[in-house]
Amino acid sequence: MNIVKWFKDQSFFKKMTMIYVIFAVLPMVFVTAYNYIQTSRILQEKSYQDMQQNMETTGKSLETFFESYSTIMDLLYTNQTMYNYLGIDYTELSYGEMFYYTDRQLLHNTLSLFPSIHRIRFYSDNETLPRDNYYFYQLDQLPGGFQEKASKKAGSAVAGGIVKEGGKKYAGLIRKMNYYSSGGIENYLVILVDTQELSERLLQNSGSRQTYLIEAGGQILAASDVKAEGRRLSGFIPEWRRIADCGGSYTLEQADGPVICMALDVGMGMKLVMTEDQESLLKEAEAVTRRIRAIFAVSSLLVFGAIYLYGRKSAARVDKVVYAARKLGDGQFDYMLRDMGGDEIGQIADAFNLLNERIQILIQDNYEKKLMIKSSEMNLLQEQINPHFLYNALSVISSMSMRENGKRTVECLRYLADFYRISLNNGREVISIEQELDLLQNYMKIQKIRFGEDVVIRYEADEDVLQCRTIKLILQPLVENAIHHGRREEEVLTVGVSVRRREERVVYEVCDDGLGIEPEKLVQLRTELKQSQEGYGLKNVDIRVKLRYGEGYGVSIMSISDKGTCVRVEIPAEQG
Repeated sequence: MNIVKWFKDQSFFKKMTMIYVIFAVLPMVFVTAYNYIQTSRILQEKSYQDMQQNMETTGKSLETFFESYSTIMDLLYTNQTMYNYLGIDYTELSYGEMFYYTDRQLLHNTLSLFPSIHRIRFYSDNETLPRDNYYFYQLDQLPGGFQEKASKKAGSAVAGGIVKEGGKKYAGLIRKMNYYSSGGIENYLVILVDTQELSERLLQNSGSRQTYLIEAGGQILAASDVKAEGRRLSGFIPEWRRIADCGGSYTLEQADGPVICMALDVGMGMKLVMTEDQESLLKEAEAVTRRIRAIFAVSSLLVFGAIYLYGRKSAARVDKVVYAARKLGDGQFDYMLRDMGGDEIGQIADAFNLLNERIQILIQDNYEKKLMIKSSEMNLLQEQINPHFLYNALSVISSMSMRENGKRTVECLRYLADFYRISLNNGREVISIEQELDLLQNYMKIQKIRFGEDVVIRYEADEDVLQCRTIKLILQPLVENAIHHGRREEEVLTVGVSVRRREERVVYEVCDDGLGIEPEKLVQLRTELKQSQEGYGLKNVDIRVKLRYGEGYGVSIMSISDKGTCVRVEIPAEQG
């Protein structure tokens, strides 16, 4: 496909629109897209830096927070008195002193100083140790998973998980008390911390950023979204373990879109995990892009509106020029373009008007010349008929004068004079159909003297066609031709002449019942008529009709050998 040719074939308005789209709209779209990409990249880098800083700040805050609990657990771990109380056989001993010591150590020295601690508990498999279910519990009452985690971190505090109590959630920190086994007795220290205290320390900069504090198994101890506490992180981030184990930052493809993830070790087997929705991160870039698009859309609409109005107006002016050119092509040379302005289109219109004026002058000159030529041709054809008819008429009169005393000769001469009086018509070639019939009747009066009853003619004419205009000497050559070629010796020839109106046409018909025309001769005659070859009679009439009225009119012949001939002539119905 030739693009250049295709573009040239488009309308003026389409060309302006395509140029605007290609050189204005598309570049702006590319600029907007580039701006969006660059802004997104900058915001993403800024988000990474902000998340990193946020992680470090939150991590230090949590480390400081848990350092106090680690110290408490270290003090209780190294408290030899407490360690001895947990390992004594109380079968025969009183435990009142143990409760008093424990209450004084925990309630007055620890719990009063750290209100975020909900409980401090000891779990032991010492069957003789009394259980008050406040400070002391059986080992089998330890929440699931806590013992295993503490055993793996023997001698170190570790996060055990979430403990639900009284309709609230608490983060449980556990430490094995007897790192060096004594008599097979195992004791565990558990501190329950209010998760609200932990959640308040999880900084959150935006609604798209989530922060989770998890234990080694992935259970969420605290979160910026409190509804997530106690649930598994895998429910939010299926690939959390890879991030938690390796650290650093990752971009994960989630069902809701890409998510940026970071992880940080905050001690006691806990990990701080931070996520941010990348799509939400790019909302600011999208907002900037939307503003740019809005400005661009408004400006584009204004520019397009201006182009549309100017383009439509210019296209309308071009259409006027095209319409005028088509009028010129259709032969309407008097159509002029008005009020077209002084720009290039207006100059084309002025040049077109000048061309039209000159063409009209040339056409007028040419038309007058053609009329003169046509008139000359008509006169020449007319002059061909007159001598021919005159010769035949004089031959009749000459024969008649030799046979009789001259009375009928005088009558015949009078008919001839009447014929030429109408025929000459002061030099005019157009007469009424009524006068044309009078011409024929005068001619037939002469023929009647010659042939007597051997030739019978009948007339039929519509009243409404008698005043229509026609070129003269149409019927006379047709009737003369019928008599000359159709008559049989010693037989009566009947000739019917009819003049009818058929819609916007006048139809002459001259039909006889004579010899007819042989098929080969009929084909030849029709061919001569079609080729407008010069001649007398039918051909002369056909040529004159076509010269006067155009190729859509003329002579047609129908004939059957030994049956007769019918000649039809059609001309337009012109009122006088």
